[in-house]
Amino acid sequence: MIDKTINKETKKNIFYTLGMFFILSLAFFVITLVIQINTDMAEKDEIMSQEKQLVDVEKTIITNKVNRLATDLLYVTDALELGDNSRSDYSTVEAHWLAFSNRKMIYDQIRFIDVDGNEVIRVNYTDTGAILADSDDLQNKADRYYFTEAIGLEKDQIYFSKLDLNMENDQIEQPIKPMIRLATPYFGPRGQLEGIVVLNYSADDMLSQVEKIASTSRGQIFMLNADGYWLYNSADTSKAWSFMDENRLDESFKNDFPDIWQTIETEKNGAQISDTGVFNYTNILTADVLELESNHSLGLGLGDWTIVSYIPTDTAEGKLLTASLFDTVLLVLKDNLFAYFLIFALALFLGALLTINKVKNDEIKYFSEYDAMTGIFNRRNGFEKLTQLYKSTEKNKSEISVCFIDINGLKDVNDYLGHDVGDELILTITTGIKNNIRENDFVARLGGDEFLIIFEGLDEDGAEVVWQRIVQDFEQINDTENRRYLISASHGIETFSGGSNEYIDTIINQADEKMYREKKIIKKDLKIIRDFKPGDETGPLPQA
Repeated sequence: MIDKTINKETKKNIFYTLGMFFILSLAFFVITLVIQINTDMAEKDEIMSQEKQLVDVEKTIITNKVNRLATDLLYVTDALELGDNSRSDYSTVEAHWLAFSNRKMIYDQIRFIDVDGNEVIRVNYTDTGAILADSDDLQNKADRYYFTEAIGLEKDQIYFSKLDLNMENDQIEQPIKPMIRLATPYFGPRGQLEGIVVLNYSADDMLSQVEKIASTSRGQIFMLNADGYWLYNSADTSKAWSFMDENRLDESFKNDFPDIWQTIETEKNGAQISDTGVFNYTNILTADVLELESNHSLGLGLGDWTIVSYIPTDTAEGKLLTASLFDTVLLVLKDNLFAYFLIFALALFLGALLTINKVKNDEIKYFSEYDAMTGIFNRRNGFEKLTQLYKSTEKNKSEISVCFIDINGLKDVNDYLGHDVGDELILTITTGIKNNIRENDFVARLGGDEFLIIFEGLDEDGAEVVWQRIVQDFEQINDTENRRYLISASHGIETFSGGSNEYIDTIINQADEKMYREKKIIKKDLKIIRDFKPGDETGPLPQA
């Protein structure tokens, strides 16, 4: 019988233990799952925001670069116009162009080509600096695409070629030279079309800036041309410029990610999450919507570029961004297996620990915001509340009044009647203030005998009315209660509006000065410690 009772109690204890374990485990699982989901969401938002910002920065860099290139082209064209004496003497122009090329160091060639396609001036930039091509080396470029595209432009148009690799004798120049050709028609002194001015821009300058920003990405950064080919690939540089090789025409972003490319062509900018990874992208519509910082317009030829941030699914960030709820549940269970073995034993301890921690945190928070003796805002919190109020009233420019208060004779009370009586005086002052200010006003203790009242929406006259109510309370106590001291405080009020752009410290100092002037007047005839009268409960006045 005894054995049966023991077995029954044992089973009950096991049942209760398992039941409690299940309840606590379930609660723990729900909490950890919620925490994990929220943490993942915050990290996802951070990653997506960072990548979106990154592609936007890349777009800004490229846009600014295109504007600067256009400005440079107009400069060298102006130099040609200023140096053109209609006598085929371009020595002044050549000198300007050589100096410009040496200063910029990003233009492989600067050329003036006449209407027949003949090079008239060509400045080449080499490793040793800019040099002028000999007349024997000048060539005819009438069959080049940039000549045929630019020669028919209007006076205020600029042609940008596509970004590709420089070719020499129908072969890609080695080492490779990414190149953009800018051209604009040149109209001579008589206003007649005399040819075009061409800049061969070495795009390594721009691509190096793209690469520098790309190094901060959580994933990979691509720069694509209008046909979906890589102009830049931070993960695999060998994939760039495949469109320049007939044997590599299938190597493209468009072919690797056809669905994403179709979306990019349609939406131009945004974000996509797919089975292959996460994409943030923005289209650089250089040919269609780019506005130059001048009254010139772009000619066709450059095409649309796209900046893409790609985070593959096989990376830690990619797994996080593409994880399903089921994946998160498995992760939570896997990461907390050991905790489930300890949860029953630790439940009471953790509960007590959390309670103690909560009490301590509340206590720390309270004492960081409130004065321990009076229960009103302390100096730091009072200034924070005033700053918040100031910011919230900047738009409507409503008035705020600051009343600086100093208790008269607190030192005498402490010295002659004791600090307990001094504390009583401070609490009486505080209570009188709190009982008479409005709900939207607040008071803060700045120091031992200094206080600050903030009146929202009151000018100086309105604040003075409230202060007089407070003074009447003090006077009533002085008249009706048989205290050994008088309750007295000096004050100074300063008013400012939310949109005044005044410094808060300055306003408070002005109120302090007003208080100090009042205090000097009051102290002339003020006697804080009353003369002792027989029967006073506080006893005789101590000898000084």
